[in-house]
Amino acid sequence: MNILFYTDISPFPANGGEKIRSYYLIKALASLGHQIIALIQNEENTDLANYQIPNVVYYTHPKKHFDLLDRIAGKNYFQRSNKVLQLFNEVCEKYTIDVAVLDYGYIGHYIQYFNSRGIEVVLGTHNAQPMITAQVPANNLFAKLRRFQLLTLEKLHERMYFKKAAALLVVSEDDRKYHEKFIPKERVFFVPNFLDEKEYALTGQKQPKVLVMTANFGQYMNFQGLKWFIEKVWDDELANRYDIWLVGRRSKEALKQITGAESFKNITALGKVDDVKWYISVANGVIIPLLHGSGTRLKCLEAMALRTPILATSKGVEGVASKNFIIADTPEEFKKVILSFNGDAAIGEALRADFMREYSADVNTQRLQQVLNYTLYGQGGTKVKVKSEMVNS
Repeated sequence: MNILFYTDISPFPANGGEKIRSYYLIKALASLGHQIIALIQNEENTDLANYQIPNVVYYTHPKKHFDLLDRIAGKNYFQRSNKVLQLFNEVCEKYTIDVAVLDYGYIGHYIQYFNSRGIEVVLGTHNAQPMITAQVPANNLFAKLRRFQLLTLEKLHERMYFKKAAALLVVSEDDRKYHEKFIPKERVFFVPNFLDEKEYALTGQKQPKVLVMTANFGQYMNFQGLKWFIEKVWDDELANRYDIWLVGRRSKEALKQITGAESFKNITALGKVDDVKWYISVANGVIIPLLHGSGTRLKCLEAMALRTPILATSKGVEGVASKNFIIADTPEEFKKVILSFNGDAAIGEALRADFMREYSADVNTQRLQQVLNYTLYGQGGTKVKVKSEMVNS
């Protein structure tokens, strides 16, 4: 079948959680033998010839820019891009589209375009965004009002548009429970974040004194987790025992904002890299000191796939099926587990086994096929159409 895949993400290079999710969705759908027409952004002007996937054709679209007033008014939650609509028309004229997969963020207002043409839609979420927004610190009245406004806009978008999709993808059981409050449960499908196990077969030489934290440090949950770790956990005793590598976008800016420098007590920010796999594979352990968030942590899955032990808060591994994490939820506990940690190959192997059972591409490709079967034929095997009302552009 022909699948139109649309996302507001630039999946390449796949050097961040949301990018990795979109990349592996495209790859998994293509591996089922379907023709994928992928409409993606390419903010870094990456040569897409270096990221060719069998059965995948790429189209790129520009990011729709909203000024401050537009964002304050919430237009970014409801206003469609004419350039994106033109691209939809171009693709639909060239291909007979069987299913549209719309991935990431608040893009539900594009569902009607496909429903009006008899094309079923699978809507992909990367998390239950209002659950994250509700956790954003708000230390003054203006911040509290802004948080309330964002929550209102996000929930309004979800309730206006999500129900128009034939199927909804969620990445965790908590997210499933959230969405089933306003979407029929038979249309909500659990497809966790996953990775292609064949791409995570590195066996780098472990560096006994190195711990690594990988993240987009521009996201508040990662920044706040790092801030808590540096200010509440890290001290001279730990610095004499381990080096910390911060790997990912805005890591240098985050460390400098917290400490005033890009290197602090054996904590070094390495910035954005094209691929974090090597850094995780050679680290003695991965730290995930998160206090906020929802969904399935891709940074956690990458460490599992690469057999690297994980030291984390409960929130840092929330929603991931494994009993082989090293958990610490207070500064005192976190410091204690780091001081007593010497690396453990057995833990790494156990994490890899847990990864293969639940988060491998092989397992989740089959889950995606089940979603497509339901989208096209329903539970009883009869072609179904999602009934929706016409909405204005």
